[in-house]
Amino acid sequence: VSTQSTGQIADEKDKNHRGPFFMVMSYTNPHAPIEPMERDVKQNAHVKNEKRRDMASMITSLDYGVGQITATLERNKMLNDTIIVFFSDNGGQVVGLGGASYGSSNYPLRGAKMTLYEGGIRTPAFIRIPGFNKSLNGPNSKKSCTYEGLFHVSDWFPTLQNFAKAKQDYSAELDGIDHADVFNDLIRGRGPKKEAPRTVVVADVDPVYDSAAILDDKFKLIIGNPTALAFDQVYPLITEESIKGTDLVINDTHYSVNGKELGKQIGLNSELIKRYENTSDNSLCMDFSCMSQTMRLYDLSVDLSEENDISERFTSIRDNLRDKLREITRDSMARPVYYEDENSEALDDDGVWRVWL
Repeated sequence: VSTQSTGQIADEKDKNHRGPFFMVMSYTNPHAPIEPMERDVKQNAHVKNEKRRDMASMITSLDYGVGQITATLERNKMLNDTIIVFFSDNGGQVVGLGGASYGSSNYPLRGAKMTLYEGGIRTPAFIRIPGFNKSLNGPNSKKSCTYEGLFHVSDWFPTLQNFAKAKQDYSAELDGIDHADVFNDLIRGRGPKKEAPRTVVVADVDPVYDSAAILDDKFKLIIGNPTALAFDQVYPLITEESIKGTDLVINDTHYSVNGKELGKQIGLNSELIKRYENTSDNSLCMDFSCMSQTMRLYDLSVDLSEENDISERFTSIRDNLRDKLREITRDSMARPVYYEDENSEALDDDGVWRVWL
């Protein structure tokens, strides 16, 4: 679905009937290749760093697209009846092929996309809820507010169902947790009436990549390898100069099309893959017995940049979080093992990428 087709759908919705609708618009921007439109580059001429300017320009294009959608909703008098949610799937990618800067920065968070540090998994999000203003909700209500609690992407489903007053009939227990009441209290200026709905987030459990992480209130435990491609620092802004002579100068061979070199760099658990490649049982060990036992513990309330590993000082908290993660994931579906396919070498002799599936 494109910005234009989304607008057309909203127009048709207005012409036909005014029943409820649900729509998902998944933008690629900002993402490699970093190729901003000239009109957007001109609008960001004040940004001195070229790479940062290109990244900002791609975000400007995204902003323009979202603006087109909201303008269509407003034109059809649907904006004040529509809940809008905006969020990202991961943190910024700081470096690309050959060590080229992407102009991204997750500062002050550590890490980047493809890591379990906060720079890889903590992203900004907002929800626009129509109908909340002072005339409706009293003198203490706010136009906007910030929720500081934990929120997982799976929480959107029950939360939006509550806001839409949709029937909540589930055949199985949901992973998502409803936050609608908490958001309502915050926007009305009353403050939450109860504790945060979510106190635990499982960030990942992946025996193949030897990585797992859990957040419990202010503490975060990482087991195994927290990073891919060594993106393990706090990066104010990656530039061509700032990465010279560092481990972030990534050679193209690390991104080989069949994944062999990439696998070496990000520490794929090759022994585990061999163990399962000749069996129909792909239920990987979710108890971490086949993973590295290296553990890192951080107190995010005072160390959001994850610079101080306190796992040896607070061993009971560390071990309790490990056990909690093991218990939560005990009955989880295992990550499937993906095997190398020689046909995936889709880069032809003429240097053109072609579809191979």
